[in-house]
Amino acid sequence: MKAIILAGGRATRLPDSAKEIPKVLVEVAGKPVLQHQIDLLALHGIFDIRLALGHKAEQTIAYLGGKYEYVIEEEPLDTGGAIAFATEGITEPFFVLNGDVLSNIDFTKFRAKFDKAPHEHMITVWHTDDARSFGLVAHEGGVVREFREKPEEKIAGHINTGVYLLSPNAFAGIKDKKFSIERDIFPNLVAKNNLGAFVHAGWWSEMGTEERLADVRENFMI
Repeated sequence: MKAIILAGGRATRLPDSAKEIPKVLVEVAGKPVLQHQIDLLALHGIFDIRLALGHKAEQTIAYLGGKYEYVIEEEPLDTGGAIAFATEGITEPFFVLNGDVLSNIDFTKFRAKFDKAPHEHMITVWHTDDARSFGLVAHEGGVVREFREKPEEKIAGHINTGVYLLSPNAFAGIKDKKFSIERDIFPNLVAKNNLGAFVHAGWWSEMGTEERLADVRENFMI
């Protein structure tokens, strides 16, 4: 099964750590975030990887050393557009990972649940004591029922981890090149009861800001 890593973000919220390098090459615990993701996928037998590149793509390409496929966006396509662009030629379900996520998600169990599920698409959710920065995902019986806005007050619940398993028809009917998977795709799948939830009970962190990057470096658990 192929995995797509979204690695083209401009890292505007990492003005110091990613000033001269792409966000996926920012180091945590002695190696780039991208390498942590590649190593985790390899641990679960996933070696067929394609990267969606954009900002400072040449540096990421040099780091990869010809080992993996990649596509380069000529202009930012947002999360949904980037995935759709990177899935050209893919005819089977595929994993997607946001490039600023670190975790120990069990991709073997994730795929096993996906293979048995009645729905065609699935996201990984993770429980946090404070969902203010992420918003909440309401799910029941293994099916996502609602994406809720970021709460104003501290509240616990499950959030979207930025790790998905999608079927090739996820973007059927979308004509725009630039669109958001969170705003333009997932709500439609929820309305059709066609988006499953895989609950990750292990460690997860997102390093999209300087504050979160400092936190993940301090509390790294992989």
